[in-house]
Amino acid sequence: MSRRNPPDPTVVARRTLLQGGVASALALTIVPACGNSGEPVLTGPASGGNISALDVDTLILLKGPNTFLGRDATGVYAMSAVCTHMGCLLEPASGTVEGGAACGCHGSRFDGNGAVTHGPAGRPLQHYQVDIAADGSITIQGGMLVDATARTPVA
Repeated sequence: MSRRNPPDPTVVARRTLLQGGVASALALTIVPACGNSGEPVLTGPASGGNISALDVDTLILLKGPNTFLGRDATGVYAMSAVCTHMGCLLEPASGTVEGGAACGCHGSRFDGNGAVTHGPAGRPLQHYQVDIAADGSITIQGGMLVDATARTPVA
């Protein structure tokens, strides 16, 4: 009757280490694909273009400041375009206020005013103060948070 020798502990440790390394490398390639980009939110003033280019019922994405600029019947508003779930950059669903915004990473949806309509996001989007100069230029004040109902009237 032949007897097997017990496994060499250094071989098991090496095998475990290799398996763990492969699993870790695989996990690192999958995590960025989830889109946890950690996009920065606006903290200071940013240009929003000119009011002449913003029709009523329009929602546009300003990628530089990661901000939505919208215009409805009561005026102009700005809100963060960074998903409150995992920090991915949102996209306007149709370019209209009615269409709202969507997150391509995990499926969250927001209405045109930034309220969550479909999770996993649990918080609404931040709104920023908007100033419109006499020449029609728009400035978004990223450091100045306002209520979601705040609008800057168009003269």
